[in-house]
Amino acid sequence: MSMVEVNRLSYAYGRVQALRLLDLTVPTGALYALVGPNGSGKTTLMQVLLGLRRAQSGHASVMGRDCATLTAADKTSIGYIAEGQALPGSMCLREAEAFLAPLYPTWDAALARNLRERFSLDPDRRFKTFSRGEQMKAALLCALAPRPTLLVMDEPFTGMDALVRDDLVRGLLQSAGAEGWTVLVCSHDIAEVEMLADWVGFLQKGRMRLSEPMDQLHQRFKHVEVQLADGAGIGRPHPARWFSVEQNGRMMSFIAETDGSEAATAVLRQQFSGASRLDIRNATLREVFIALARGTSASARGMSV
Repeated sequence: MSMVEVNRLSYAYGRVQALRLLDLTVPTGALYALVGPNGSGKTTLMQVLLGLRRAQSGHASVMGRDCATLTAADKTSIGYIAEGQALPGSMCLREAEAFLAPLYPTWDAALARNLRERFSLDPDRRFKTFSRGEQMKAALLCALAPRPTLLVMDEPFTGMDALVRDDLVRGLLQSAGAEGWTVLVCSHDIAEVEMLADWVGFLQKGRMRLSEPMDQLHQRFKHVEVQLADGAGIGRPHPARWFSVEQNGRMMSFIAETDGSEAATAVLRQQFSGASRLDIRNATLREVFIALARGTSASARGMSV
């Protein structure tokens, strides 16, 4: 059974269509990164999955349960962390743990203690004295200590320095990997989610542009840099699946969407067999993100080579 199943899901704010017949599957045990430009519908989707909004059409389920009918008992199996999540300033971490533990049948005091030590959190300091990074570490502790079946994170790394982000990612990787938890993270911090996730989905204008294992994405999208030979002609449109095409004199670079096969790479090499220099490598997630977000395929721009 998949941890998350979404079928033809739509949601609108008046005339603004946030989600459009969206389909999504998150495999059980995956660390799934949901990325996309601002306004693509990521937060709305998260809220539907958590039962905070009801889908206007289509269907969404988590853990095999309809998201619109999640019970309080169901929600004890879901951890949630969001950007700017507020913690009660007058409370300390020790008091927060004591308050939360009776609410979660699966609360693990030993795991909470381990995370507290890993994150170097003082259990007796008031939350109002915590830095933003310390507050997010405390929030992650409180979300993981109940040993959730599903952890949902909405922009958890925003505004953090690199060291704190690294601490959070490493703590999450170690905990989720050891326990086999499913994690769904929505973030603009591409470098962090690339290190964290083994699955990735790209949401664009309310639709899923792609959803696949991270290593498969790296294999499918190629970064191509070529130095054209002297006198190379320009006479035909670029293929529609070439993105972020840039050309400066004889130098040209682009992102090519392929089927990931050696044959597809061979075709690219054949197209530039007369080039002075040709470099083809797997594209990074950041390069793919920018290419798809811009949506500027060569054919759409009317360029030719």
